[in-house]
Amino acid sequence: MISNATADTLRRRQPDLAGRLFSACLPARLFGPGLRTRLAARVWAASLDRELAAGADPAECPQLAARAAYLTCRETRARLATSVERFVTAAELPPGRVTVRPARGGVRANRAGILELAARLRDDAPVYARGVAECKLMLSDGAGPAYVDGHGEALARELGLIFSGLRG
Repeated sequence: MISNATADTLRRRQPDLAGRLFSACLPARLFGPGLRTRLAARVWAASLDRELAAGADPAECPQLAARAAYLTCRETRARLATSVERFVTAAELPPGRVTVRPARGGVRANRAGILELAARLRDDAPVYARGVAECKLMLSDGAGPAYVDGHGEALARELGLIFSGLRG
């Protein structure tokens, strides 16, 4: 393993070689939060999502930073985009007795915006963790506008907040 002093010296003297060495030899996880922090972020995911959605700065604590990194990674965003698309499909199904279904009228009124959200999550452009956390909360809150707003006005406001949160 290369010591910090050796790495700094190499970066100053031969930056092109240092870039190749660090990108090829050292996994990105070495520069991110440790295993204990990532596990804590996973255990407290719902609470951390609420904090991020409320505007907490991920730099405030390591667990928030780890959760923000997880939420904004490509794989998580792709899974969330799939969940958003399934959400639209679930609203089109006939009412069931076992599961809570999204508000059909609200989802129909905002279908284009919801599908645009899925496309934005799949896009390569960077997003802020706040918007991703807000999206996760929208999908999971059975008492939120996505599930109780039959007309779609509150859901439209929620989508506006999510898009604003994604942009930062």
